[in-house]
Amino acid sequence: MKIHSDITEALDEGSITALIMLDLSPAFDVIDHPILLRCLEISFGIKEKDLTWEKPYLTERTQYVSLAEKTSPRIGLLFGVPQGSVLEPKNYCMYTKPVGEIIKRYSIKYHCYADYTQVYMTLKSCDKWDDISARIVDMRTSRNSNMLKLNKDKT
Repeated sequence: MKIHSDITEALDEGSITALIMLDLSPAFDVIDHPILLRCLEISFGIKEKDLTWEKPYLTERTQYVSLAEKTSPRIGLLFGVPQGSVLEPKNYCMYTKPVGEIIKRYSIKYHCYADYTQVYMTLKSCDKWDDISARIVDMRTSRNSNMLKLNKDKT
């Protein structure tokens, strides 16, 4: 609703709004456990003692393939969060917090929901389109530093 309200208000004032919908791929599967744990500690103040419940949740996960009566060896998962869990979207949002900081630096408004991010900017005229392009490149660079990539086909 906030995005719709902001765009409607801009139109009423005779301005235009550029809205870009960013899609990350493969989002939840590439979350690096040490980066997430460091982010929880540094950005959110969750200390070592309080991380004792999160570490096993992330690091003690394995996967294997079973077909008929044969089973592959179990391998440890170094990346990703358990999908379908309550913590999955929360961990993801905390993991991508640096992206929000970059967006704020450029005074761009945004809304995040799971692996979708909508960024938008109100302009008085069309002469600022190059600014938006440069800002998106900066956001792409930040996401790559946390192993996140923009899905060009869905962005």
